[in-house]
Amino acid sequence: MGTSRSLVESRRAEIVETLSGRGNTKVTELAEEFGVSTLTIRRDLDFLVEKGLVRRLHGSVELIDPLGSPISSSAILAKRSIAEEAARFVEDGDTVFINTSSTALSVIEHITSQNVTVVTNNGKALQLTPPPGVSVILTGGEIRQPKWSMSGEFALSTVKHINAAKAILGCSGFSADRGITTLVSHETSINSLMLEHSDAHLLVADCTKIGTNSSFRYGSAAQVDILVTDENSDEEEIVRLKRAGMRKVVYPGDK
Repeated sequence: MGTSRSLVESRRAEIVETLSGRGNTKVTELAEEFGVSTLTIRRDLDFLVEKGLVRRLHGSVELIDPLGSPISSSAILAKRSIAEEAARFVEDGDTVFINTSSTALSVIEHITSQNVTVVTNNGKALQLTPPPGVSVILTGGEIRQPKWSMSGEFALSTVKHINAAKAILGCSGFSADRGITTLVSHETSINSLMLEHSDAHLLVADCTKIGTNSSFRYGSAAQVDILVTDENSDEEEIVRLKRAGMRKVVYPGDK
């Protein structure tokens, strides 16, 4: 019974992550991706509607941000700009950890430095065409669909044997009170280990993540060297994060 419940909870968390990268999505497409019936997906969506996370439309669904607005094309553009800005911090010869965040994964395509090695537990990296100066290593491990995230002892063992120059990580929430949090429990261990085994820590998070708390904590504000976010982030929360130990905040377009 417990295993069944955890599978349902994991699937619902992954639905939210999937919608965060897409915006409006058809219910039938979600059912096909997750390998379940439309009836099961509708039950999941009903639960997420009750939690105030999604809005049901005619045959489709969209994610709602903490202020109650649907995720829009402008939010997707903000994430892309954040990824491009974060890529500027990658230097020649760097080894970089990247987690399962869609924003963090997008950083790879914008890296212009040479002889860069990216180590990631995001299986969707296989769908990318890295720039000429970038090579990608997958951690291996247990595959969790639909995010194609890799976790478990094998993935952890890979990270333990690497000392990276930088970790570029995404999150579900980042606040002065709780630090860096995620919706997905099985990703906390590997995210924490990436922080432990890297010299500099960059967090990529759009304004909807700032001041938000999710269920599972994997790091503190004091562990964040650079937060790359958009200009719509709560200024008061940014001040609180700096007081909690975050070192620097950068916005796309900063010089």
